[in-house]
Amino acid sequence: MAKELKIGNHIIQISNETKILFPKSKITKGDLIEYYSKASKLIIPFLKDRPLTLRRFPNGIHKDSFYQKNTPEYYPDWIERIAIEKSDKSVIHYVNCTNKATLVFLANQGCIELHPWLSELPNLNNPNKLIFDLDPASAKATQSTHSATTGTAAGKPSNFDLVRETAFIIKDALKEHGLKSYVMTTGSKGLHVVVPLKPLVNFDIVRDFAKNLANELVSQDPKHLTTEISIKKRGKRVFLDYLRNAWSATAISPYAVRAKENAPVATPLYWEEVKDKKLTSQKYDIYTVFEKIETDGNPWKDFNKNRVKLKT
Repeated sequence: MAKELKIGNHIIQISNETKILFPKSKITKGDLIEYYSKASKLIIPFLKDRPLTLRRFPNGIHKDSFYQKNTPEYYPDWIERIAIEKSDKSVIHYVNCTNKATLVFLANQGCIELHPWLSELPNLNNPNKLIFDLDPASAKATQSTHSATTGTAAGKPSNFDLVRETAFIIKDALKEHGLKSYVMTTGSKGLHVVVPLKPLVNFDIVRDFAKNLANELVSQDPKHLTTEISIKKRGKRVFLDYLRNAWSATAISPYAVRAKENAPVATPLYWEEVKDKKLTSQKYDIYTVFEKIETDGNPWKDFNKNRVKLKT
């Protein structure tokens, strides 16, 4: 029997709370709902007024999943929508997650991952954030060698130290352009370096800036950095992914859960934390992230107040 949960003026029918979504770590849908309920004040500022793509896992992370853009008709009317007209004149009605009730409703639908746009209402054509997604080399590329950079033994591949170093390289390069950057784990493999922007220029301009900066950094250190899309061709280099800086492209939200065992969370960090050699992309999960915030505070609490103009 479904349980009723009242949040504000809205009543949500919570179903199958005990369904296990993360089999090895025995984390249930109820645990996911509890996390998003507790973390709502942290997450909503990064979701509100942005078209939101949901990644849903109705039967757990090792079963079939799907990405949802269009809002199903059965979603309650109190969940806000953002209508986006496609080139063929059809319309996608994205969820606009403006409050805790909406977030909890989505979690109850088996939505684990939240991927918002890089722009928000009323100006969806101009991004208000710039993102560099730093991906480490694949395990296959690093497995057979001992990395002098990371000190990682063969058979335990990781070049996350190189990812950490690259984050600081990008931070310094952005600073030279007058741009203050923030950093977070993705909860999956890498780090995001993010700049809050005033939405004054379109995606093409922002993407060209990111592309040119990435290419410049690669030219300075082609042995360790790459913008090569092909995973096979990247080898042991860190991938500087600037491609998310595009209209309708998305990126995992700060404080969103990832569909990995132990339910890791995409976690904002202080830059000082990136110096920690023990840091991994999945260091924090739906339990430990609150311990971190209680101890250290929210590193991104002023993110939306510090938007800057991109000088082109």
